[in-house]
Amino acid sequence: MPLSPRFYTPSAAEHAATAPGSMPDPMNLRSRIMPDDELEALRRQGAKSRKLVKYYETQNELIRTLLTPVHYVDEDVTARLGMVRGAMYASVVANIVLFMLQLWVAVSSGSLSLFATMADAFMDLASNTVLLVAGHAATRESPFKYPVGKTRLETAGIIVFASLMATLSFQLIIESGRTLLGQQHTVVISFANLLCIGFAILLKAALFVYCHYLRMFPSTSILAIDHRNDVILNLTAVFFSLLGQHVNPLVDPVGGIVIAMLIMHSWVGVAMEQIKLIVGRSADAAFLQRITYITCVHDDRVLKVDTCRAYTMGSNFFVEVDIVLEPQMSLLEAHDVGEALQMKLEELPMVDRAFVHLDYESTHPPEHRKMGM
Repeated sequence: MPLSPRFYTPSAAEHAATAPGSMPDPMNLRSRIMPDDELEALRRQGAKSRKLVKYYETQNELIRTLLTPVHYVDEDVTARLGMVRGAMYASVVANIVLFMLQLWVAVSSGSLSLFATMADAFMDLASNTVLLVAGHAATRESPFKYPVGKTRLETAGIIVFASLMATLSFQLIIESGRTLLGQQHTVVISFANLLCIGFAILLKAALFVYCHYLRMFPSTSILAIDHRNDVILNLTAVFFSLLGQHVNPLVDPVGGIVIAMLIMHSWVGVAMEQIKLIVGRSADAAFLQRITYITCVHDDRVLKVDTCRAYTMGSNFFVEVDIVLEPQMSLLEAHDVGEALQMKLEELPMVDRAFVHLDYESTHPPEHRKMGM
């Protein structure tokens, strides 16, 4: 499946200043990097210089990012791609095992809180399947039906899954409410039940640590959230179930409602975030600055940079830049300048498509009249 970093975070870009093939530096930005010894001297001044230190650290990181070659490949990120695939399949296998265990625990104990975690385990399995199917489908190119690819399938799959989770949570709230109104409920948790739940918590905690390490990738970032939530939900379910067994049986359906609301809150937030990605949210300032700098130093024949835009189309970006060239430049020469810039921008890890518009002046009104309703 296509695996790409959530954002171009060049941890190895620290070496950009000395890396062969670095970006051109006509503005002499490299000289503006504050040396580490001067930063350390500022830190020793205490709290009064904290904001100044933060400013220079941010500036240093920005300069190093701007001077990182477009074709720079972070070997650490590349090495992690295989680990991401392993995390996906490990999560599927783990969720199959845990679903069967939690189904037995929920049925044998009669706990609504544990039924909620069992339903969540089932949806975990469904989510992994959705991500794997979407990723596999995205790798199958169909240039006539899908001329810009199918990388947004993963985002769409996450939205579908999050919607299912919210719907299931609402149903669990209804069932728990009915049990509370009925005033008849019994919870019996055995030692074997507790062992199974303990195993589930430990396994989910291990998967969370592994996926959190790979959180720069969209799929494993979602899985990390899921595994973290599962640890919290299972601990909460055990707490309410034991209270239901030893204190008051009606505490258990209250736990079912609490867990269902936690699940709903988490996945509604995920759905809203993914919806923003698929409708075209603007890139953050750091990415726009990088796009602008690449365009500025691309070619001496670029007189001005009129516009730079980058917006999400799924987990990656579409980029639009408008550049100003000499009015007398030949079509052949102008085409070569624009096409080379387009190809350079599309080499960036998070750019799906780049569109370069050539102009001869920058005083005209916006070309696109329809900027959204």
